[in-house]
Amino acid sequence: MQFIDAIRLALRAIAAQRLRSFLTLLGIAVGIAAVILLTSIGEGIHRFVLAEFTQFGTNIVSITPGKVKTSGPAPTGIPSSVRPLRLDDARSLARVPHVSGMTATVWGNSEVGANGRLRRTTVNGVGADMARIYRIKVQAGQFLPDEELENARAFVVLGARLKTELFGADNALGARVRVGGQQFRVIGVL
Repeated sequence: MQFIDAIRLALRAIAAQRLRSFLTLLGIAVGIAAVILLTSIGEGIHRFVLAEFTQFGTNIVSITPGKVKTSGPAPTGIPSSVRPLRLDDARSLARVPHVSGMTATVWGNSEVGANGRLRRTTVNGVGADMARIYRIKVQAGQFLPDEELENARAFVVLGARLKTELFGADNALGARVRVGGQQFRVIGVL
């Protein structure tokens, strides 16, 4: 049997069993489409997760102190010596070789008020390098000026949502905002 005879035999079998041949072809097409679809979904999820993790950069390290209060002995049998981090610790970290940026951060919840409106929100106390390190874009005004943290002036940069809740469509730049009982001047809006 030659190759041409094998082709003729296959074509006759396909023509004789049209429905079976069509269903076989349809099954193969659906299988290929399913593999392509699942591969595309997997690749899309992979890219989304990667973008979420790398949105602030791939070489950022966050250092936080350990527990302030512990109970029971340390797991190694060695007494624990956990202490809070201080600004001197932040300055020391900034001097470590290959550290391109460092910002000390403190955060908590507080009431923020302006124009007779009061909102409870998360408040972050950060340094001027925060915008560069985390690639933060300011929509209006500027980010915090580069000053010594102990002598920093009372400036605040508002998030867009909080700005809208406190000031509506009005310009917030230069306005006074009360954060936890202290007055701050708005110099930027994210």
